[in-house]
Amino acid sequence: MSDSGQYAEDVEQRAAEWVARLDGSPLSDMEKGALRAWLGADPEHRAAFEEASATWRELGALRHDPGPLRTVLTPPRQASAARKAVRIGALVGLLVLAAGVARFQFGDPWLMLAADYRTAPGELRTISLPDGSTVELGPSSAIALAYGEDERRVRLLVGEAFFTVAPRAGAESRPFVAEAAGGTTTALGTRFVIEESGDAADVLAVEHQVEVASGAAAGTATRNGVVLSPGQEVRYRSDGRIGRIRTRDIETATAWRRGMLVFNGARLNHVVETLNRYRRGRIVILDGELAKRRVSGVFPTSDLDDAIDTITSELGIGSRSIYPLITVLY
Repeated sequence: MSDSGQYAEDVEQRAAEWVARLDGSPLSDMEKGALRAWLGADPEHRAAFEEASATWRELGALRHDPGPLRTVLTPPRQASAARKAVRIGALVGLLVLAAGVARFQFGDPWLMLAADYRTAPGELRTISLPDGSTVELGPSSAIALAYGEDERRVRLLVGEAFFTVAPRAGAESRPFVAEAAGGTTTALGTRFVIEESGDAADVLAVEHQVEVASGAAAGTATRNGVVLSPGQEVRYRSDGRIGRIRTRDIETATAWRRGMLVFNGARLNHVVETLNRYRRGRIVILDGELAKRRVSGVFPTSDLDDAIDTITSELGIGSRSIYPLITVLY
């Protein structure tokens, strides 16, 4: 992305943060001064702010009264070229939002085609495989089977899965391999968990051992590997990097199978990523620094609205919801 493109993106994000903040508790005198200074620093700031305000109102978050906006803003100027550009960007953003809404309601079309088994947000499902193994799929998860003469391979396309593997015994001599995020987990025992998160995956050994290998860049044969014993977990990335082995409580890590989510000092972005698998709507964090804040708590998956309330209270942050589409944390 060019410097100008990055600057415009940063301006739009900052404008969105100010609009969300204005719809919360009243601004302090210092905050009002900071907003006035930011608006006056560059004409693009005001244009982005006015467009973000209009978009927020159209989405319903400011549908009653603009409140403190009146004390900060002067009447809008005639639309400039910069403002027109921002309007076009906002329109594109709304189209993306509409596409996202369709995706959350009806599912990712690519996954619908690629997956042999999948779950909806909040759904848990146990799959019986041809060899007698089972896979417990977490919410918003999907797998594809690739059983062949030489191996039993399952691809975790998205989400989280708890594997219980039928052992290699008698006529069954093929290894069991679970693939996710460019790496593989080979069962040396019977039970393990994989959580996929885009370009990375976390593997936890539950019973006996598993061998985890992270593939390097596409087209190369270099691989890094470790062997995990029960209670050991490791994260690897699709670029071949593999993290240090750490110890994790198995009961806590697999609490989702019993309808509970347990976080112990987890980053807010990880917590939000997990919660999003259980809800049709989307939780979004506006501030990159906020995403790094740590969260601890035990939440029943049956009442995640209460989880959001608890997290915002614990961190002392604000939230706004456009039910049932989006919840913004700021």
